[in-house]
Amino acid sequence: MRYLKQLAAGVLATSLSLAAAAQTLVVGDQSYNARAVMEAAGVLDDLPYTLEWKQFTAGSPVAEALNVGSLDLGLLGDAPPLFLGALGAPIKVIAVSRQSLEGVAILAGKDSNIHSLADVRGKRAAIWKGSWSQQLLFTALDKAGVPRDALELRYLSALDASHALEGGAVDVIATWEPYVTQQKRQGARVLATAEGLIPAQSFVVANAKAVEDKRAQISDFLQRLKKARDWTLTDPAHTEAYADAWAQRTRADRDIARAWFAQARTDLAPLNPQVVVDAQKTVDFFAGLGLIKAYPAASLFDQSFSAALAQPATAQAVSH
Repeated sequence: MRYLKQLAAGVLATSLSLAAAAQTLVVGDQSYNARAVMEAAGVLDDLPYTLEWKQFTAGSPVAEALNVGSLDLGLLGDAPPLFLGALGAPIKVIAVSRQSLEGVAILAGKDSNIHSLADVRGKRAAIWKGSWSQQLLFTALDKAGVPRDALELRYLSALDASHALEGGAVDVIATWEPYVTQQKRQGARVLATAEGLIPAQSFVVANAKAVEDKRAQISDFLQRLKKARDWTLTDPAHTEAYADAWAQRTRADRDIARAWFAQARTDLAPLNPQVVVDAQKTVDFFAGLGLIKAYPAASLFDQSFSAALAQPATAQAVSH
């Protein structure tokens, strides 16, 4: 009888494995960031299922693709999924990605006479509505005692804002990487960073149906992504290999990528209560602007994958 039970368990495990292998996990990445680090770390070589990448240039379309079910997983900043959460979208935040908050900053042009937030009155600032840049600029102004309407605001994408600062069309931008590193190298001055001001969290978000139907694949992907992120943190040479792989994929400047990734030290972590508290702060901020309705951010989080992320890596990452 014991043998029969063991045999039955083995058959069941095999059938589950075969079922998992037959499925495809569709992941929304932004500008090859996750794909580049996972390929550089060599963690995708023995996948027991098909991994399909879809590349995006911003977080909002990733969130929308998750909402309509064309993605199983997406990697993006906190604002887009928190906005969708206010609408009851069928998505769940399942992990958090953290990086140095120095990579989210308010910058003044190198030739401007702006040296502190007190100097921005009457100046032109570029931000992207409903994003880290708006949250950072307004929060920093509030803390400095500068009225939000003391600036002339222009709503530009991060790329367009960077060009506008270079061309003198605006005096100040609030932005994120790689534009922070690019502008600093061109002489722009940092007026404030996200440190101590806003959470600037990034999330791994899953479509709710994928949480039910592809749990094994999602858990496996998270473990591999964590292994890759940990790999970059163990040796500066690994970080450079990652940066070089990303720069080659995106045709970006390798030196900027190396400087950015070395400072960012991006990791992947299980959810914890502080992540939810910080998410609520972001929800409340944008609700205060009337951009979304207030709601309990905790309803958007699924901590059932945290155990998978807490497990130690079981395979070695290999640099290519």
